[in-house]
Amino acid sequence: MAMTLQQLQANLDAINQAIGNPTLKVRFPDGREVTYRSTDELCKAKAEIEGTSARPAGRPAAASGLHSINAATAPRDQPTSIGGS
Repeated sequence: MAMTLQQLQANLDAINQAIGNPTLKVRFPDGREVTYRSTDELCKAKAEIEGTSARPAGRPAAASGLHSINAATAPRDQPTSIGGS
C-alpha cells in the first residue's frame, strides 16, 4: 500500500528524532516500533523515505528501494538485509 506524503513525512520526522537522540528505537505514527542496529541503518532508512517522498506520485519504486524500505522497517527480532540479499 502506498503511503501519503503526510505519512512519509511523519515517518521521516520520527527517524530524524531518533538520529538526534542516543537511541536506535523509533516509534512511527502508525504504532510500529522499530529498533535499528546502528545510526548508519537509521540514516539509510531516512534516505529511503526521502527518496520515496521525492518521487512523483504514481511512479513505482525500484525493486531495490522496496526491499530496503521493508528491511529498514522490519522489527529488530527479524533478520534483515539492508541494500542487498
